[in-house]
Amino acid sequence: MSSIDQLLQNTWIYQELKQRIEEEIKQQHLSDLREVLQQIVQVRFPHLWSLTKETVDSISDQQELHQLIIQVSGAPNEKVARKRLLSRRGQDEGMDER
Repeated sequence: MSSIDQLLQNTWIYQELKQRIEEEIKQQHLSDLREVLQQIVQVRFPHLWSLTKETVDSISDQQELHQLIIQVSGAPNEKVARKRLLSRRGQDEGMDER
């Protein structure tokens, strides 16, 4: 890395742009994960699409959403998938009460 690069990386504008880009990438990844779960549900459990949409829109943690994708995609039937989605929504409601 050249000394010019090092100087630029220490500027406030570079840090600000870097932070914005990282946040945009994070939001895009979150959006992509939401879409993956919605597509899985649309194919496997179409009756749960509305519940899934409401649920994924409330999730802002990538790891949590990734876990839900695994849980729902591995669900053997619609009843289990619904339970997993509702369980996640129950976590949100519990957090609101705190």
